[in-house]
Amino acid sequence: MSVNEPAEHTRQAKKPGVDVSIPCADGYRLAGRVFRPHAGTDLGVTAVITTATGAKASYYWRYADYLASRGVAAVVADYRGIGRSAPAGGSAGLRAMRTRWHEWGTLDIDAVIAWAEGDGPGRRIVAVGHSFGGIGVCIAPRAAAVERLLMVGAQHAHWRDYAARNPRALFRWHLAMPAVAAAAGYLPGRRLGWMEDMPRGVAFDWARGRANFADTIGRGGREVMERVSTLDFDVLAVAATDDPFATGAATERLLGYLRSASIERCSVSPAELGVEEIGHLGVFHDRFRDSLWAPSVDWLRGGALGGRAEPNASEHT
Repeated sequence: MSVNEPAEHTRQAKKPGVDVSIPCADGYRLAGRVFRPHAGTDLGVTAVITTATGAKASYYWRYADYLASRGVAAVVADYRGIGRSAPAGGSAGLRAMRTRWHEWGTLDIDAVIAWAEGDGPGRRIVAVGHSFGGIGVCIAPRAAAVERLLMVGAQHAHWRDYAARNPRALFRWHLAMPAVAAAAGYLPGRRLGWMEDMPRGVAFDWARGRANFADTIGRGGREVMERVSTLDFDVLAVAATDDPFATGAATERLLGYLRSASIERCSVSPAELGVEEIGHLGVFHDRFRDSLWAPSVDWLRGGALGGRAEPNASEHT
């Protein structure tokens, strides 16, 4: 069986969750995993967790399992070309892919939302979008099914938004990455020690991303982003103050597309949590189980953020 055709409902030894195979509209199948609350604790809420670019879904399994322990079912899948959703054939399979970055949202995340909708009648759908996963939820055609969206370090990596904070990132992601992807036919991220391997089209779109994500999408992009502007769900945008990607400018660029949403913003500093670093990936580390995971569950279930929300941060934009 190829990596792109995972066995459905196969429980993995000593690992939480159950594997599911999620079909996309174009026929591609994603390897996902669902985490269910114990009997009698299910609150009727399903969280769709969407990952960062180049990150495996398995990185989020601990958080998903925590959500389930608090009564919220969770499902997370690898995007096409990544991790357990990579094509058969290794690097040759990746070279053959023509995947674009936005398709992780318009096809893959959309399929995961559809799976969550079909998982049982009357379930409320919420989402947790990390990094690209934040905008990925928004551009999914089924995004209107989501009631609440927790964005964590979410942005679409326009170079002007973070180059001043980290000039080395400008060289790596916008000069070196597309050059390597063009030469290799895919991005060998693992060999470079940067991230997971991924299709070259994704690397090109990130590297050449425009200030307006509609222009990054290209054909049909204006229609996609116009649909995003009509989404009226609740959004909580969380970013660590030491996140090299989710700068204030990057976060506001993304939130600016959500003109009909009700938005709260929350900044979290390492000093506030008594640690030296949070960074871009740290929020999903289980050392933040009590300080960050617990309030996130309360918010996803429909509660208020409390004292962590920035003053006057709730507004319609």
